[in-house]
Amino acid sequence: MNNLKRLRAFLEAEKVDGIFIKGDSSIRYFTGFTGGESLLYVDAGRQVIITDSRYTLQVQQEAPECELVEHHRGFWPEAAKLPTSRNLALDGDYFSYTEQQALAAALPDVSWKNVNLVALRQVKLPEEMQKIRRAIAISDEAFEQLLPHIRAGRTEMDLAAELEYNMKKLGSEKPSFDTIAASGVRSALPHGKASGKVVEKGDFLTFDFGAVFEGYCSDITRTVVIGKAAPWQKEIYDVVLRANLLGEEVLRPGLTGIEVDGKVRDYISSRGYGAYFGHGLGHGVGLDIHEKPVLNKSNNAPLPAGAVVTIEPGVYLPGRGGVRIEDTVLVTGTGCEKLTSVDKALKELE
Repeated sequence: MNNLKRLRAFLEAEKVDGIFIKGDSSIRYFTGFTGGESLLYVDAGRQVIITDSRYTLQVQQEAPECELVEHHRGFWPEAAKLPTSRNLALDGDYFSYTEQQALAAALPDVSWKNVNLVALRQVKLPEEMQKIRRAIAISDEAFEQLLPHIRAGRTEMDLAAELEYNMKKLGSEKPSFDTIAASGVRSALPHGKASGKVVEKGDFLTFDFGAVFEGYCSDITRTVVIGKAAPWQKEIYDVVLRANLLGEEVLRPGLTGIEVDGKVRDYISSRGYGAYFGHGLGHGVGLDIHEKPVLNKSNNAPLPAGAVVTIEPGVYLPGRGGVRIEDTVLVTGTGCEKLTSVDKALKELE
């Protein structure tokens, strides 16, 4: 329950006496409970999970140090019975406006503060890193197994299904997000989910995928060419590969997400492709596939050692195709450690 101690220290620093938590990942992080559709209340002396009959036994097994309250008419009547203070917080990113209004109506005399607990989870503990490394190893090996079977004539959905099957066989609980397999002109779609399109000779083919191991996610992107690469394909692949390697080279604790993103973005612009790289350079990975810290134009906070982030530059040419290369890395005391092992050299698959 060390994570609960960290949470209580956080509440003290935020000058609140208790908190309601609705985010499934945060509930798991602080209690060990892996179910869903539940509400966690924590103050200086109590930790209480409110849930329904589907999860009561699971709470008792996974979170025995938590009090269990079973609700029959929704969270809010039971939630109203718990606090003894009028100074409370909630993890506002996970409460809808309607839910916030319902909680406020159940506890009308409370002064509320919205807090973001994902930031508290940025620095990964050793036991978290073991699970993240295992999730990454699964997705890496699943892609290596797929490579000999990638060829013209197969559909994007077929290849994505085989990749997900490989991950499942290797121990993944589920994909960490909807697998992206985008070929030809569709590879210019950064989030081109697998379709029924048939892969053809001359296509770029981008795979973006991840596994989940004991709740923790992996995230990797590789782009290949079906057949021989055209000169324009070699050029933008080289730009993206060098940008990816530059990201690994410059990333270190203390730099802001803005600074790391900016250095890579400036390089892509210097090669003439700045207009074709629209998204951020990367994001945190953990119990959620997108966590803090982020590497983009909005993050002016120093990156902490111990965070796990992606480095995923891309160049997307509408009507032609695109390339993204993504690795997951650990921010170390002096730089970063690349956790993804799949080779990044351009693959021309016959």
